Amino acid sequence: MVEKKKKAALLSNITVDLITSRLRKTYDFYIPEGFDTWVQEVINPESDIYLQSVDAVIVLLDGTEARAWKNDEQGTERINLWKQAVTALTNQIVNVPIFISTIDIRENRIRTLSERKQSYNLENAWYQFVQTLVESKGNVYLLDLADTITEIGRKQFYSNKMWYMSGMPYSREGLTVVSREIDRVLEAAFKARRKIIALDLDNTLWGGVIGEDGIQGIELSDHKEGQRYYDFQRQILEMKNRGIVLAINSKNNPEDVEEVMQKHPAMLLCNDDFVSQKINWENKAANLKAMECELNLTESGFIFIDDNPMEREIVKSICPHVLVPDFPADITELLAFAEEIWFDYCRPLRVLGEDLTKTRMYQDEARRKQEMSESLNLDDYIQKLEMAVDIHRMRIEELERVVQLCNKTNQFNVTTKRYTQAEIEKITANSDHAIYVVYSRDKYGDSGLISVVILLDDKENIRIDTFLMSCRVMGRRLEEVILNELAAQYSGKKKMIGEFISSAKNVPVKELYDRLGFEKVFEETGHKIYELSVADYQKKFFKSYKEIRFEA
Repeated sequence: MVEKKKKAALLSNITVDLITSRLRKTYDFYIPEGFDTWVQEVINPESDIYLQSVDAVIVLLDGTEARAWKNDEQGTERINLWKQAVTALTNQIVNVPIFISTIDIRENRIRTLSERKQSYNLENAWYQFVQTLVESKGNVYLLDLADTITEIGRKQFYSNKMWYMSGMPYSREGLTVVSREIDRVLEAAFKARRKIIALDLDNTLWGGVIGEDGIQGIELSDHKEGQRYYDFQRQILEMKNRGIVLAINSKNNPEDVEEVMQKHPAMLLCNDDFVSQKINWENKAANLKAMECELNLTESGFIFIDDNPMEREIVKSICPHVLVPDFPADITELLAFAEEIWFDYCRPLRVLGEDLTKTRMYQDEARRKQEMSESLNLDDYIQKLEMAVDIHRMRIEELERVVQLCNKTNQFNVTTKRYTQAEIEKITANSDHAIYVVYSRDKYGDSGLISVVILLDDKENIRIDTFLMSCRVMGRRLEEVILNELAAQYSGKKKMIGEFISSAKNVPVKELYDRLGFEKVFEETGHKIYELSVADYQKKFFKSYKEIRFEA
């Protein structure tokens, strides 16, 4: 089945046909009729932008018209009009992502050395306004057009010929980079980001071969040639600090690598930065397969970085869903290479507190797997973990994490329904409905908020609209504990109704309700409905758990 294309509204004060023509294979676009009519469009609450069913909105503003502004007052007046329009837009559209561009104002350059530039103040005023929206509204994001222009330079970005002929101020190169940046932000909104970067070592994180050149002979320093690798490591570390998980996949002697990790003064990455280290002489594709099992991740979550083209080709052939980018032949481009990886495959819309602790969580999970291998059975394993569970109604500070889980959890998700922040807020505003969140911790660490259950009350029965759980805690009977507590809480209802809607990835919960004692009352291809008599439900006692806390 062909997936329906996402639809984005593109609002701009320039002609955008040449931009959308480059992206129409991937997205559908809504563009207001008429040149530079976007302000009138968004200020009118009955305009087409609010009647359209769009999945995202992009506000792309160009500063070319600033050449016609006679003075600061005119410029400020125009900026204030834009502010009014964007405020109306963000007040009306609260359930899809809105990307608002920064502006680059090209003033008339015919002036003396002492004349003041008004553009700095206007650009900053607009930036501060947009940033305030980003911080106050959960669905607004910055599209940093000014930074993109700075990267390639105005002479390459703009074209006077294009402006005079078509009302489009961008050059061919400018069109390319703007189209690419729009594509990138839409991918961040609609597509799953890669979660883990598996790195080779020799000639990747440092120059040379540690087994042959020794610790003194490898290229790695904070100056001159070795700084290429130092800066590459710094960028990888920045990604790790924003939620990307790192691993090592290298053909090497572990003791040689350990010496670099422990003793090299310019080695930025250390053992604690990696969730898995496959330092051996095995096939690297086999190492990646082993990591998938250890970390409970799929191939599509991995990026494999290796300087050796033969190793890359082997991984591509055996692990087709692992992303294997071409390593730069010119090592001075490592910095740009890292940035491309981030922008194209890793950058999320936002980074939450839970994202910043992913490395520690995966390391804790490795210890749990070791505990499992030494346990007699599942209950013995759970008891050894000293597991504690906290179940309570969602609090306002948990809203963003709940929205994140609703939109990215695939494997343990019985309906795979996606919700915006506004839709979650609407559910919580209805006193008949409830959203429960679940926290889990054990002797190895805190797993954080790992499960969400959305319950809809129809007076007589209680319906499980959404039941999802992070895959990293699957296999510990948590689903039994959660449903056990909720069934007991709603014992005054007649039935608890569960639903399973099949997706490409939620096979692990295909028989979930069967296992939990529900009776199947309806089934057709990819869709099942279950019932549980809560009036007759007998609450179970899970003696293998150290603590189970429930707050209605």
